[in-house]
Amino acid sequence: MKKSQKAFATALAVLLCIITLVGCSTNTGSLTAETTSTEEVAITESPSPTDIPTPIIYPTITPAITPEPTSPPADISPSKVDYITTIWTALEITFTSSVNYSKPLYDAELDVVFTSPTGITMKMPGFWDGSTTWKVRFAPTMCGIWTYKTICTDSSNAGLNGLKGKVGCNAYKGNLEIYKHGFVKTEPNTRYFMYADGKAFFYLGDTHWSMPSEQINYSGVAGIASQFKYIVDKRVEQGFTVYQSEPIGASYNFDDGVSMNDIYGLQDMDARFKYIADKGLVHANAQFFFVATLLNNPQVYTKDYLAKLSRMWVARYGAYPVMWTTAQECDNDFYAEKGQSTFTAENNPWKYVATKMNEYDPYKHPLTAHQEYASMTAPLGVNATTSAFRDVVGHSWYGVQWTPSNNSQLDFTIPKDYWVNGQGKPIVNYEGSYDHLWTLEFGARQQGWTAYLNGMFGQGYGAEDIWLYNSSYDMDTDSVRGDVTITVKDKQTKWDTSINFPAATQLGTYMHKFFDSFEWWRLEPCFEDVKGEHVAMYDATGVSWYSAATIGNQTYVAYFYNKTTTTGKLVNLENGRTYTAKWYNPRTGEYTEIASNITGTGSKSYWNIPAKPDGSDWVLYATIN
Repeated sequence: MKKSQKAFATALAVLLCIITLVGCSTNTGSLTAETTSTEEVAITESPSPTDIPTPIIYPTITPAITPEPTSPPADISPSKVDYITTIWTALEITFTSSVNYSKPLYDAELDVVFTSPTGITMKMPGFWDGSTTWKVRFAPTMCGIWTYKTICTDSSNAGLNGLKGKVGCNAYKGNLEIYKHGFVKTEPNTRYFMYADGKAFFYLGDTHWSMPSEQINYSGVAGIASQFKYIVDKRVEQGFTVYQSEPIGASYNFDDGVSMNDIYGLQDMDARFKYIADKGLVHANAQFFFVATLLNNPQVYTKDYLAKLSRMWVARYGAYPVMWTTAQECDNDFYAEKGQSTFTAENNPWKYVATKMNEYDPYKHPLTAHQEYASMTAPLGVNATTSAFRDVVGHSWYGVQWTPSNNSQLDFTIPKDYWVNGQGKPIVNYEGSYDHLWTLEFGARQQGWTAYLNGMFGQGYGAEDIWLYNSSYDMDTDSVRGDVTITVKDKQTKWDTSINFPAATQLGTYMHKFFDSFEWWRLEPCFEDVKGEHVAMYDATGVSWYSAATIGNQTYVAYFYNKTTTTGKLVNLENGRTYTAKWYNPRTGEYTEIASNITGTGSKSYWNIPAKPDGSDWVLYATIN
């Protein structure tokens, strides 16, 4: 959540200004721009591009094509094993301790070593679940019969130590992508997420910072039994793939250790994690509690205690399709410059939490640290270069907080910094302006398109009264963002209405469908593309407002959000080849064909893009025949 923002007008006093976007590869590392645009959300103006550190170039690598599926193996008979599950689906095994420990978190540790049919071992930590009950959750990564053996640090505990068994893993026969293709992962120098089998994963997240506060057995709305489940179900229906949560409002308190009262709160969280997983969403979750809890109690949250909590969190939730996001805006120091924290980027204790989460996690789920608002101006905000977590072991993607200008040409400086200096990791615009808090339908929609066409292969959406349930945050005055006013009445919209905001369908259904129609993960952003290698955008009164990306000179995608119908040119079309060009309406999900035989002309082999159908936002899609 941005604690303060200042909107800046864009000064683009250029007559017949031409910005060329050709080839769209930024492997030159150049961050030179010919415009003077400033970013809308920065606290102070972005520095000139020459102030950005010399980038390290990380190539884009496309993994081998996922092999065609083979016939699933025959199901294993339950009579041959102790437990049965399906691949990538969490199985819960319960053990009864022979000792009722007074401090279970410290008195004993339980590990269960699972061995695959091919001899691969995975060590999953177990967890205490009250009284003498201990559990382990495990999701097999291949079909066949697995064996397991328990290991307890209290070797005399006959109920926890030295137990053996067999788990049968059958093929998944349902329709959920996450179980058909396996947990989401990252690979070095690959800028997008992928499933375990290598298929690209389209990240579109819905934000729930107070997930535990959402009513799971009640809604207060006629015909809806559960607020929490209804929202999850609706987002799945709309086409979202990720549930973004923080544990604000959880009914446990770790300040005095982990007691039976805390277990009840954790069991409530268990039910939510399981429901999200059962519906096929990936759960990008922050750990333990609100970021400031750790800051305010350093004497309680010692390294040893943080390690225990990390181990417990992995044990309870690591067998689900998850991503770890550490804590709210903890990268790089939770706004220490504004007095909100007492630690620095160097001694940030959340870095230790991230390392322990990665250490205990046998699946090595994607891990990041939710960032402060994006800024190129130190010391306020953060970017790829100044991230405190970029070199932390296990850190594998960036959870960015960026709101691009939607009433002028956006400043490419921030997305370009992540693309060039982000170590080749996936970039997600994890938090932007929330629908009906700091933006309305158009702005919410625009954030998704500008993310994917500027090298951020992931977008987090948030709607009023869902991003933070029953929030009082910034609710008492109108907000003006660019040329849009979000009124107090807008902000008072309740969740049962905001769940159906048009932008959710426009992103989850229409934008998702558009990108699924081609190999979006091969796109390279054009940014301002001053060399004019693939596109040139211009207007007699200024620059067209756009974001664009290409796959070489085979596929061109340009999103225009200027309020005029002005467009530009496609450049460097392949000589002797024809292309098909279409308009895609991001508000309705409908195509309108422009032509199926366009060709390039002139020394630059360019094609003049026709005027937009109207002054709304439109997407141009052109691909070689």
